[in-house]
Amino acid sequence: MWNNQGGGFDGGGFQSPGGFDTPQQSQEKKGRSRAQNVLPCTVAQVFNATHTDDKFYSDETEMLQVTIVGLVRSVKETQTRLDYEIDDMTGPPIEVKQFVDNDESIPAEERVPSMRENTYVRICGHVRSFGGKRSVVAYNMSPITDMNELTCHMLEIIHSHAFNASSGQNMNQTSYGGDNNMSMNQGSYNSGDSGNILGLTPLQNQIHQVIKNNPSDTGASVVSVCQTLRGIPEKAIKDAIDFLSSEGHIYSTIDEDHYKATDG
Repeated sequence: MWNNQGGGFDGGGFQSPGGFDTPQQSQEKKGRSRAQNVLPCTVAQVFNATHTDDKFYSDETEMLQVTIVGLVRSVKETQTRLDYEIDDMTGPPIEVKQFVDNDESIPAEERVPSMRENTYVRICGHVRSFGGKRSVVAYNMSPITDMNELTCHMLEIIHSHAFNASSGQNMNQTSYGGDNNMSMNQGSYNSGDSGNILGLTPLQNQIHQVIKNNPSDTGASVVSVCQTLRGIPEKAIKDAIDFLSSEGHIYSTIDEDHYKATDG
């Protein structure tokens, strides 16, 4: 796929930690961080991840959900599961399991089709270990129809690494691009987690952190978020909350004015 001897971008092969394939915080000595979205990675990264208390860590970042792009080497079908061997040339093939309901009573058009051998696919799933053997339990698999997606996947890995490394550094001030170009000192609230979510604006990340750090069982109220982020227009905060809710980063609790973070 890329280089069967390279194991990624650092030329280290399977024995290396995977080079750029590990999004992480630069503050390694301050404790492990938690990936807040789907983590792009290589097969080598999965095999080299640290396994502690049923959790997997690539360097200091917890691997909650991963996405891998690779070649289907083999397929085994049963009524309840599809077993694959996926190879991305960074290490030995990894076993990927997809649980399905393909009973004979299910109409053919409703059954989950298996991926064909010798085709490239994207897998989204969770890393698991059973009997010392690591695998990925997939909740979504899709064929690659544009080979540019392979290159895009590697760029996503590099970007995630660079982004998490830079976002791990403490920033003295975060700017909000409103009409008055107002800025809010990060010290006005305790983030508790220096990691930002890819694709969110600074304001959306700030609001997500405020909601995530609220210890209440009912979650953070919209009023309390506005009080915490004084100086930012209420409409801008409510618009950001609506966006975070629609994207699945937060969810309402007792009513539409109280929210908790899905990764809290």
